[in-house]
Amino acid sequence: MGIGGTDDYVSRPASSRPPSDAPDRRSVTSDVDPTQIRRYAGAVSVRSCDLADELKQVIRLAGRDPEALEGELPTLSALHRVTSAGEIDESARVHLILQRLIPEYLDRLPGGRDCRAIRELMTWEDEDGESQSLTTRYHKAAVHLVNAASDFGRRQEPRLLAECARRFIALDYEDRLAAAAPQAPAAGAVSASQGPVAGDGQVAAAAAAVSPLTDADAASGIVRVHRSLDYNLLLDYMAEAEEIVILNTWIPELNILDDALVEALSRGTYVSILMLYPDSQIAQLRSQALQGSTQARVREDRVRPGVRHCLEVLAAIARTLDDDGRRHLRVRLYDSLPSISVYGVDDRALFSVFLHGQLAVTSPQIEVQGQDSVMGRLVFRELETLWEIGQEFKDLEQWQTELDDIGRRFGIAF
Repeated sequence: MGIGGTDDYVSRPASSRPPSDAPDRRSVTSDVDPTQIRRYAGAVSVRSCDLADELKQVIRLAGRDPEALEGELPTLSALHRVTSAGEIDESARVHLILQRLIPEYLDRLPGGRDCRAIRELMTWEDEDGESQSLTTRYHKAAVHLVNAASDFGRRQEPRLLAECARRFIALDYEDRLAAAAPQAPAAGAVSASQGPVAGDGQVAAAAAAVSPLTDADAASGIVRVHRSLDYNLLLDYMAEAEEIVILNTWIPELNILDDALVEALSRGTYVSILMLYPDSQIAQLRSQALQGSTQARVREDRVRPGVRHCLEVLAAIARTLDDDGRRHLRVRLYDSLPSISVYGVDDRALFSVFLHGQLAVTSPQIEVQGQDSVMGRLVFRELETLWEIGQEFKDLEQWQTELDDIGRRFGIAF
């Protein structure tokens, strides 16, 4: 991806090159039991796992006994579309979730194989309103998958429900952003990864609008401009990535991406993470900048706890991996002026800048492609520069004990 350093092979970026005894990524099987890779301990994906468990109840009970779901869907009930309905009784809340929230979210999913299978799995009534058995939905969902396992309920269902949960969380995040900034967007193209929402066009438009692509943009490497970080699009790119790089001060909403990172590492993808050293003066200044002009700007520290939480999540991910998987995950901290945030997948990147009073992920994102394009060179060279500045964890699982040592390497006294 071009974030290399001076070590390891010259044929692959230093951030992600494996040791010489590491197997070729093509030899790493992708047939991983999803129930094993998702049941990791610690801070990883609690909300995602809870939501997947609730969706498992939904696909079994929604068509034949929806009343049994009352009081059993706390995670779905906490999504913005539900809470914004105000104080309603439990039966009305379940009806809202089953008849509005889930169908509308399913409509907003992209058109890949997994998403088509998810729609089949969660269509508990046919066009005539008759209940469809779970077995029937298994068969319909399997049609969309390549080499679908014969034991669909044990292998494919958990994977699809986890994917559905992850995407629902991303859509909920988009809805919350749109509610926080409900102004009408400028006219422009709509990203293929974000469809309209029936009955809620303003929210959908605010979350999905992007600027149109011009010939000059294409020549510069710019693909499109997104209103904020498009998590659904990012998850799609990560699903088949050979290399993933994330550069930020810390990674807000890492819970949306953690399952996808585990899957990527399990199939042999190289993952490189760059975050700001949490105890640096620059981290304190960024925390103050996030407060904008408010009087509380010096009181709330967001960067330091944000970085430390991300390190705990990444350590929990590392604990789920074998030795080869851990070698594919590399994390460095930098102590330098944060210039841009980058979510890079192979030769494509979504990048933004650090503004006062606003997280980079909630700012407009410029999507670029091609490391040799004008904007691609800018982004990937900055990644390479900060990677070389950064100090790497030798054992991510022991990040707390290594943090002071990294500070000493930066010349920060304790």
